[in-house]
Amino acid sequence: MSGRDEKPEAEETEAGTQTLMRGVAPITLRDRLSVLAAAPLAPRAAQKRCDMGLFDLESRRQIDLVDELRRMTRKAARNPEPSATGE
Repeated sequence: MSGRDEKPEAEETEAGTQTLMRGVAPITLRDRLSVLAAAPLAPRAAQKRCDMGLFDLESRRQIDLVDELRRMTRKAARNPEPSATGE
């Protein structure tokens, strides 16, 4: 029997019957489940932002008190203001 006499395999899908090429096996339920099992986990509900500790973006925008004091000290050393006594 030659390859031309063989009837090609067919697979039922949601879109209808699909004919498979020679050498291509139909996708089984086991194949579909193994793909789903290998997929990364996804949350079931929307996740809340982590706004605390290292992940708090608003706290990163705050001015550090120590850095601000150093900046003010450097500025005062560069531009001394005259005192009220004129010294």
